[in-house]
Amino acid sequence: MSAALIKLNDIQKVFYTDEIETLALNNIHLEIKVGEYVSVAGPSGCGKSTLLSVMGLLNSSTEGQYFLEGQDVVSLNSARQAEVRNRQIGFIFQAFNLVSDMNVFENVELPLTYRKELSRKERKEKVRQALEKVDMAHRMKHFPSQLSGGQQQRVAIARALAGDPKVLLADEPTGNLDSKNAEIVMDLLSELHAQGGTICMVTHDPRYALRAKRQVTLFDGKIVDDQPTANFRVGTES
Repeated sequence: MSAALIKLNDIQKVFYTDEIETLALNNIHLEIKVGEYVSVAGPSGCGKSTLLSVMGLLNSSTEGQYFLEGQDVVSLNSARQAEVRNRQIGFIFQAFNLVSDMNVFENVELPLTYRKELSRKERKEKVRQALEKVDMAHRMKHFPSQLSGGQQQRVAIARALAGDPKVLLADEPTGNLDSKNAEIVMDLLSELHAQGGTICMVTHDPRYALRAKRQVTLFDGKIVDDQPTANFRVGTES
C-alpha cells in the first residue's frame, strides 16, 4: 500500500426536505490507500450509505473536497463524473440491482457497453474473467429469477469487477442474504482483497465489519473511530 486512492477533506452533506435541514455527513476526513480493505460501521441512520454514495459519485457532497487518484472529482461535470464512476468505481448494492430481462452475461456486460474503445470480443473476455472470479461462468445464460440470492449477489460483484475498477464500494452486500450465502459473499470479498483489490464496505453487522483490515465508525454523520481491526482475517482463516 502506498498513495491515497481516495481522499475526503471536510465532506459535508445536507438533505433538505420540507424546509428541514438534515446534516447527514459532518466534517468527514478520510483516506483509503491502494490495497486497503475498510469497513464503515455504525447504527442505522448514522450516514454510512450516504458516505458510500458520495464516494461512488452517486450523490454529491454539499461541501468539501473529494480526490480519487489525486483528481478532484467534485469539480467535474455530471458527464465526466459518470465516466469516472464507470471506469474507476465498482459498486455492489444490497438489492443486487440486476436487470430482470437480461441474462447473467448481459447484466455483467452492461456497464462495459459504455466503453466505446472496447470491442465486442474484449467485452466478452472481460465478462468471462469476471464471472470466473465469482464462480458463476456456468450460469451466464441464466436470468436473475433463476438464481438464488447469493448467486445474484455474486453476479452483481462480477458486474462491478468487469471494468477493472480502482475500488469496490459495497453497501450492505449481505443485507438480503441468509447466513450461509452471506459467508460465501464475505469470503469472496476477502479473496478479492487478498488479490490486491481495494474495498470499502458498509455494514451494520459487527461480524462482517471485522473481516476488513480497518474499521471506520460513524455516529450522527461524524467519524468517531478509525482503527485497525484487531482480528482481521483473510478468507476463512481465523
